[in-house]
Amino acid sequence: MTARPIISVIDQISLGGFRHKENEDRVGLAGHHAWVIDGATGLGEPFMGAGSDAAWLAQRAHEALTRHAAVARPDVLVAALADDLVGRFEAERTRPLSEAWELPCGAFMLASAGEGAITITWSGDCQALVQPAGGPVMSFGATPVSEEAEAAPERYRQPEALAQLRAMRAVALAAGNARILAPDRGFISHLAEATVIATEADVLLMTDGFAAAELRYGLYASPQALMAAVRRDGLAEIARQLRRFELETDPDGKLKPRWKRCDDATAIWLKISN
Repeated sequence: MTARPIISVIDQISLGGFRHKENEDRVGLAGHHAWVIDGATGLGEPFMGAGSDAAWLAQRAHEALTRHAAVARPDVLVAALADDLVGRFEAERTRPLSEAWELPCGAFMLASAGEGAITITWSGDCQALVQPAGGPVMSFGATPVSEEAEAAPERYRQPEALAQLRAMRAVALAAGNARILAPDRGFISHLAEATVIATEADVLLMTDGFAAAELRYGLYASPQALMAAVRRDGLAEIARQLRRFELETDPDGKLKPRWKRCDDATAIWLKISN
């Protein structure tokens, strides 16, 4: 009889970036799947009502993944996620879509446990670290290069920054061909996926606001160093170092230019075994 894979949560954390603003990240675990979701902050007036469009997307995606988590295959799960998002968007939007950049969107990272393997599926700039028992740390998703491009110094707080962001998002959200998580089935064709052969592994899923500790700020020299720190100190200590850098060391973004002083920061540390 084949053993069923087990996912156990060792630690998790989710911090909002601003006290007065809703946390637009979500984290979850159901069935043989775990995930983090990062809603992309809206660039105009709220489209989905009085609340945050990013929080709406993250919450609806979280609900959909939870609802369909009994499905073992991650590709089937994500297809169900896409269908749910499209349906909820059509039912809940408050006005017609006038510009592509208005569409609620975001990023996600999904870890799915199978027989002797872990499948990592993602869209956008979240990050996953996977360390099989006795093996090296492997990194998937966002990289230091992609994060550097996202926060190019010459764009930091320039008057045209909002227009640039809207133009970039419009390209990423072309109707029927969205490149990132959105209520548009096109995003499925742009998903990235990797399979790690392992019967036991530690897995760390992070939104980019948490992964910034290594990828953007260099507080940890490598994915290996970050995973070692997580094992030694836990997620709360990583988050403390992250916020200390953002609020005390570099509050004006002069050392590390960025769109926000503090971003929502979410991570979940898992043990997956067969």
